[in-house]
Amino acid sequence: MDELSTRLSKLGRAVADVNEKAADPSAVQAARRRFLATPSKERARRFSTPARWGLATGLAAACAAVLVFFFAFRPAAVSFDIGTPPSPGAVGEWIAAAPDTALSVRFSEGSSLVLAPGTRMRVTETSAQGAGVLIEQGKIHATIEHARGDARWTLRAGPFEVRVVGTTFDAQWDPTGETFELAMMEGSVTVTGPFLSSERAIGAGERLFISIREKRMEHRTAQSELPSFPDAPRAETAPAMPSEAPVAPAVELAAPAGSAEPKPRSSASPSATAAESGQSWRELAAGGRYKDALEAAELAGFSNEVARVSASELLTLADTARFAGSPARAREALLAARRRFGARGKSAFLIGKIAADQQGAHGEAITWFETYLREEPGGPLAEQALGRILEIRKLTDVASARAVAERYLAQYPNGAYASVARSVLAH
Repeated sequence: MDELSTRLSKLGRAVADVNEKAADPSAVQAARRRFLATPSKERARRFSTPARWGLATGLAAACAAVLVFFFAFRPAAVSFDIGTPPSPGAVGEWIAAAPDTALSVRFSEGSSLVLAPGTRMRVTETSAQGAGVLIEQGKIHATIEHARGDARWTLRAGPFEVRVVGTTFDAQWDPTGETFELAMMEGSVTVTGPFLSSERAIGAGERLFISIREKRMEHRTAQSELPSFPDAPRAETAPAMPSEAPVAPAVELAAPAGSAEPKPRSSASPSATAAESGQSWRELAAGGRYKDALEAAELAGFSNEVARVSASELLTLADTARFAGSPARAREALLAARRRFGARGKSAFLIGKIAADQQGAHGEAITWFETYLREEPGGPLAEQALGRILEIRKLTDVASARAVAERYLAQYPNGAYASVARSVLAH
């Protein structure tokens, strides 16, 4: 990131912090008390002084100019093209590969996806740092550029979420069989989802396999056993896909083999502690060193940080704790964001996700997913929230799952959880 972008980014954070503090009820009350404590004549004299009005007008104009400059030069979100010849892609639209042909999706900053024949997915969001991708069904080969240190990509497949900075991997989701596979070629990612008590790091040469239906998980070091797609075929018909890789014997879900601690993504030594690095938790989190960032926040007094930082920093702190494998701390930060700043929508979804994926609290998860749906009924996470409720009901209460399945199909007949909903109604 160049110097101009860095300065503008800092300016944006400063403006956001001012807005957040202005929205703080305690700050508003304090300002009101100071105003009322001033004699009315003095207030009149102060606000009738032309010089003060001139100064206020000048400051307002300067702030407006700065904001115009900031937004004019703010980095644009990545764009993407689909297929050969390329056609512009749109966020939210389904992307489907033909039954006998692979399909490429290329992003403006250099990243690319190759969909195996029959795969369906969509790009759910884009930003200057990357994009969010949802696999409805099938396999993709992903190459995510990591030239930029602030790259942030997310891949979702059913109830699983993969956080990516820069790497090459194959991912597969079968909604009918309820199986998820991830094979790493280079780099590392972190994964959350069922049967993963905390965020799991998967590095180069490792493979993760999870069967929700069979309640079975494997995490082991191995070369990729998923078919790779180094480039989209240029002929009309793609080569025949290799047969599925054999599944290794099941392992205990409570202590899966090959468990690995998340690997730091900066140049610092993995053994370096937060105290030794001398960096703040914000700097460590920005570099993807979530465990070190959480340690730094604990050293600074986690609850004190939760009580004093801005709204945007609270959400960053929640993500830091979540990705470092501390669901209780993440929940604490998210609840504080709701209490202090009135955060709604995504905060409820994340609390539900923590309850479902990291704490095994299914009842609480449903409550928070429903809360999200009430707060943002047409929000970007609405389909996933309802799908997560469906999955939990299917595992815990089949009778009530039917009503959720009908509700889901009425709203999302071709959605990512449609096959799950139909399987519930078929029994």
